[in-house]
Amino acid sequence: MSIEKNKIEAKSYTLKDKNGQWLGQIVLTSDGMFSSVTEYGNLSYAWRAFGTDFRDFILRLNTDYFGTKLYSGMAYIAFGRQQEKACNRFAEKILPALQLALKQELENEKKSKV
Repeated sequence: MSIEKNKIEAKSYTLKDKNGQWLGQIVLTSDGMFSSVTEYGNLSYAWRAFGTDFRDFILRLNTDYFGTKLYSGMAYIAFGRQQEKACNRFAEKILPALQLALKQELENEKKSKV
């Protein structure tokens, strides 16, 4: 076993729905890891080929692809129609809120550079 020592940055996002109710906490790392603790389950997945900014990659995803990846990431230990539905429900509730937070963050970063 070898350990790579890379500088990996992590960002945490607290997501809320339109009514201000807590949806969950998401952690994204600069090397492509998505991790979550949410009202819809605690799921994670890692993409290793995503471009230069993982946030931009997440912004381009649709809920079907996202839900399928989350399901495939856990399917080796728990599989079935019920788990697949749970991953899809997670994707429908969490991905849009995360994308909104990321879009706002990236826009704020661009404005602060001006």
